[in-house]
Amino acid sequence: MELNNTATNRRLALNLTANFISFIVTFGINFFLSPYIVKQVGVDAYGFVGLANNFVSYASLIAIALNALAGRTITVKIYENDYEGANKFFTSVLIANAVISGVMLLGFSLVWFFLGNLINIPSGIFWDVKILFAALFFECVIYTSGSVFSVSTYATNKLYLNSLRSIEASIGRAVILVILFVFFSPNICYLGITAALMAVYCLIYNVYYTRKLLPFIKVHKSSFDIGAVKELVASGIWSLIIRLGQILSDGLDLLISNLLINPIAMGVLSLAKTIPTLISSIMGSIAGVFSPGFTILYAQKKYDELLIDVKRAMKVMGIFVNIPMIILIVCGKEFFTLWQPTQDAGQLHVLSILTCCCLVISGGINCLYELFIVVKRIKENAIAVVLGGLVSVLITFLLLKTTSLGIYAIAATSSFVSILRNLAFTAPFGAKCLGQKWYAFYPEVFRPVVFDAMSVAFGCVVLLLIKPVNWPMLIIKAGIITVFSFAVGFFIILNKTDRQLIRAKISAVRLRFSKRGGEEE
Repeated sequence: MELNNTATNRRLALNLTANFISFIVTFGINFFLSPYIVKQVGVDAYGFVGLANNFVSYASLIAIALNALAGRTITVKIYENDYEGANKFFTSVLIANAVISGVMLLGFSLVWFFLGNLINIPSGIFWDVKILFAALFFECVIYTSGSVFSVSTYATNKLYLNSLRSIEASIGRAVILVILFVFFSPNICYLGITAALMAVYCLIYNVYYTRKLLPFIKVHKSSFDIGAVKELVASGIWSLIIRLGQILSDGLDLLISNLLINPIAMGVLSLAKTIPTLISSIMGSIAGVFSPGFTILYAQKKYDELLIDVKRAMKVMGIFVNIPMIILIVCGKEFFTLWQPTQDAGQLHVLSILTCCCLVISGGINCLYELFIVVKRIKENAIAVVLGGLVSVLITFLLLKTTSLGIYAIAATSSFVSILRNLAFTAPFGAKCLGQKWYAFYPEVFRPVVFDAMSVAFGCVVLLLIKPVNWPMLIIKAGIITVFSFAVGFFIILNKTDRQLIRAKISAVRLRFSKRGGEEE
């Protein structure tokens, strides 16, 4: 397979656009549904949704070692025209995932049976929570068993197809949720049931795309190779360790809140994490858009172009991830006042900022995590992430025992540890992986900080002029800040060459449409 530069750029644009639209749709649906659901079931019950998802993330550790490098390995085989090798790895991963799913199902059954002994569940919603956990456990099994089918859109750099299906799934889930809440008694388990249904929907489409985009991929028992499984697990074990470190860093926060404080504190923190989670999702989605391009360039041994692409990706991430952060910092209190009128808006605002302030630094750096996977240099990063996670947990427990900070300590600690780890390790090690000076990526790391400072300062001035008391005024204010921030990002984050390239592409698009208009006339 071979992609020319024009096709690559076009697909990158499609992938970015589709991911952005998917983010907007998901955000919009959560925006409208979350206040309604919280009002119907209560903030303590709502917190169990996030906790159940955390349990799922703990269980997914069992599959990470196998699947972390599966997409990368199969893609490299395809671009080396080794279709037999691609089939071997695809089939081996599919069968191994089926076995893992069976083990998961057994483990989930045990956790579900003893759930009341593991966490604090109010008696009034005990079975609602149990059904919620059962549905989300089922979703995890479905996702794990068929995850290898998602390699088709990755290998062909057509991730926009996944985004389109995600948009459809989000809309479908919202419609079903509304129907359930309107025609039946309010129940938190509906969130799990609809998530499971949408997981089945996306799996069906992934199987379809595999047959359509990778017709040479054929699943045969004879293609199964235990050696291929061992190779992937040996390479991916460090991805498992990284995920473990991430769970130690910020994946235990709701569980710690439930056990060491109370379910209400867990619910408040879960609400506060809604916007940070969405920002993290768009960060991961955008970073994932660049990953196939990195993999293809690496497979083709175009290392100079890979360096240019990584830096460009960090710049794009620095703009797209930080603009939502800027709006959250400036408009967060007004947003939570209007969005969750039954909750303490000031508390939610502070907790949200503490939870995701690390994204100011890690927005662009997130691309380097993708790079580590591509160049198979994830061991060192895994060790750094685990050490950071252990330090984060230790500091959190110390603060909870020796201070009255409560959930503020839980929200803040992982962010500050993450900032230190990214500055001290991730950026210099990423440069080393590409044979560059240790400080090569620091300009891409620190430009977003200047960008944020300038935009937040401007936003504070706008705050003095516009006092949002309703949604239209808040939207106008956020829109003004967004436009200003894009303009600042254009000059602060992008360099002269990047700006010239963008101007040239805009001019080319205008010229193309001008010619078409003349032809039509």
